[in-house]
Amino acid sequence: MTRFHRAIVVAFITLGTGTMGLADVAHAGAPSPTAPAAGAQTYMVQAGDYLSGIAAKMGVKLSALLSTNKLTVTSLIYPGMQLVVPEGGTLPAPAAPTAPAQPAPAPMYTVRAGDYLSGIAARMGVKLSALLSTNKLTATSVIHPGTQLTVPAGGTLPAVTPSPAPAPTPVVQPVAALVYIVRSGDYLLRIAPSLSVKVADLLSLNKLTLNSRIYPGMQLAVPAGGSLPTIAPIDNVTPVAANPDGRMAKVLNFARAQLGEPYKFNSAGPDSWDCSGLTLAAYAEIGISLPHYSGAQIKLGTAVDWTAEAIRPGDLIFLESAPGTGIISHVGIAISATQWIHSPRTGDVVRQGSIPTSRRLAVRRLVPAG
Repeated sequence: MTRFHRAIVVAFITLGTGTMGLADVAHAGAPSPTAPAAGAQTYMVQAGDYLSGIAAKMGVKLSALLSTNKLTVTSLIYPGMQLVVPEGGTLPAPAAPTAPAQPAPAPMYTVRAGDYLSGIAARMGVKLSALLSTNKLTATSVIHPGTQLTVPAGGTLPAVTPSPAPAPTPVVQPVAALVYIVRSGDYLLRIAPSLSVKVADLLSLNKLTLNSRIYPGMQLAVPAGGSLPTIAPIDNVTPVAANPDGRMAKVLNFARAQLGEPYKFNSAGPDSWDCSGLTLAAYAEIGISLPHYSGAQIKLGTAVDWTAEAIRPGDLIFLESAPGTGIISHVGIAISATQWIHSPRTGDVVRQGSIPTSRRLAVRRLVPAG
């Protein structure tokens, strides 16, 4: 029987007698550790330890560690084995447990106003399907400014274009020294040029909007750089000249009273007007009933050849939508041969101005000259 076979037999015999456990078999051949003296420090071998490394951690020479523990450089050591710390050495501090490495958080993109999913995916350099899958979205999902989206693997966080710097706070104008008194027939879009100022400056200084109501006697501060206009009549027209009975004066005075009131589609007063609603209400002042439609009003009264005869106060002026179309789109009331009052369009107000010539389609006279 060879020496190897004898060792196997001894091992089995020893196991059979119960004098060795499985751990003892695992460390068979390893040196028995020296029993430490009373009060001596001991070090428990850790997985991965080796003798020269342990000596270094204790701050002693390898020979001292070996001598104290009756070991050699080829002695086998194993985890859990107790080693006596040589004189002059120190017990190494236990190594702090290493925290498992945490994966770096995926970059997040904050949705901005105007963003949409396919555009965001393109800027991240990923497919739309990857963006949707990563964020548990669908192609019809609604995103809002401030929503956080995870950048899919392989994508990059889009560069964010800085928002433009906020506009500087406008300088508050000092209180104007001049005050304008609103007169009957005034409206904001006409007052501003009469003061030689911009409409925006007039509105801002007086905390008004284009839809604000003004009334005769109301005081408006004149913006810096403006000047009070010379008081003059609203116009130089004498509407009663062609109508001795004064009926036309009622029509035109009614139209003037609505200057500055807002346009509103299909409205005939009392505080807003469309074009045919204004002419309808003006002529109702003298008992003439008009339909609320410019295409029907053009069929009433007598046609006026404005190329051969002067337009008179009270005549209705009809415009076409574009030159040459023949489609009626607007009507107003003449207050002289060149001026009229009309309610132009949404966002505008009843105003006085020059009668257009480029789109003039027809002129109709509802009250014959006296």
